[in-house]
Amino acid sequence: MKVNSLNTDINTNSFSLFLWELPFWLSFSYWSLLADTLTPKFEFLSIPVNVKDLVLIGVACFYLLLIVLTNFGSTAKYRQWNWHCHLPILTVVLLFYALVSIQGSGMDASNARAMTYTLTLTASAFLLGYILLARRSVTSVRPFLWRLTVYLAVLGLLYSAASLFSLGMADVRADLNAGGSEFGIVRVQGPLFSSSTGYFILVPALAFAIQEFMKNHAQRLFKLAIIMALTLTIIGLGSRAALLTMCLFFLCLFLFMKNKKQAVIAAIIMIILVSTATTIIYSKASSDRIRTFEDSTRSDTYFTSFQIISHRNTELNITGSGYGSYWPWYLTDMDDTRVSFMNGAPIVLVYPFGYLLYHPHSTFLLCVVELGIPGLMYFGNLWIILIRLLFRSQQGIESAIFNCGIFASGFSMFFDFFIFKGGQISLIWWAYLFGALALNFNLQNEQIEKSKLVETQIH
Repeated sequence: MKVNSLNTDINTNSFSLFLWELPFWLSFSYWSLLADTLTPKFEFLSIPVNVKDLVLIGVACFYLLLIVLTNFGSTAKYRQWNWHCHLPILTVVLLFYALVSIQGSGMDASNARAMTYTLTLTASAFLLGYILLARRSVTSVRPFLWRLTVYLAVLGLLYSAASLFSLGMADVRADLNAGGSEFGIVRVQGPLFSSSTGYFILVPALAFAIQEFMKNHAQRLFKLAIIMALTLTIIGLGSRAALLTMCLFFLCLFLFMKNKKQAVIAAIIMIILVSTATTIIYSKASSDRIRTFEDSTRSDTYFTSFQIISHRNTELNITGSGYGSYWPWYLTDMDDTRVSFMNGAPIVLVYPFGYLLYHPHSTFLLCVVELGIPGLMYFGNLWIILIRLLFRSQQGIESAIFNCGIFASGFSMFFDFFIFKGGQISLIWWAYLFGALALNFNLQNEQIEKSKLVETQIH
């Protein structure tokens, strides 16, 4: 009788978990399969709004309301109280500071409203990424991350097929002209991620897939296929930043994993798969793009940013110039006719310091230039968390490979613009980060939590 009752409780719990995740997966499918050209857009308070972004805000509010009204996920109580390393409160404080700083940024009213809206998207992406992992028991974190990884792998295959075989899937591929002239083919991209941003979430997904392959002997062929799909997608992006991030990931495996045997096996597997993926992609693509890492417009942006910092007064270096003061990027994103172009990239002139890209192409630059010391402190704290995860890999824990992947992906925030831009991409990265924190920083291991849960259900 007790056994039957226990099985019923477990099945009910699984069904509740399915219902809990369903709004997220439906929204995720919408974001990743419907092209931007087919996505409705309209104006609200003179701000051009994409319906996909409204869905992100709506789903985040739905989950927040569900948390407030129910006690779903009480099994997460076995974690340490600060397992999230205080990121929720620190992020809320930073976004509030950014909101207040808009008043002194010197933007016109339309840009000020638009940049305020971007903070709403940033908060929604963070909130949803956190809630999806915060209300989970440790035992359900890994299966969720695996489902997320498998979905990204399948999605990557779809985008790669559209690129390699010119399937004419306009409803799947995003910008068909991006990078085509110097890559030989359309770089892998789609509604969820572009060719210049996809690696931010694909590298953590790849690291988690390798971790699962090494951890469990079950379904190894399927897991190997997932790893291959993710590798093929990353190579197909044609992104130099993606290649640098992959190299950093491999380097971290050798330097920080305690189990050197596992690190070597993982590296050998990846060398074979990367070689295979490279052969497939470059059978049609050109390698001209990756022969040099020179990017004059991006270099100009970095140089101009440091010129701004070095020539302004101490007060502005402390407080920052205000969110959106130098990079009011949102309206430009929606209508790229608002700025001048140089070498095919939208730029603005900041007299007398030089040229800036229309957005900073670096989360670090935005934090330092526009948000000052508060932004720098937040960015530094985020990096302390990533470094903690990396050094946890030296302790021989099960998620060591995953930790290395999260760390490597975080490094890209120095040379590309994430967190504040691209809500759906940021959401997935936050989910992987909080998943890593949940797996690394908890009071009891999975077996202890399982026994406690079973004991409670039996009684």
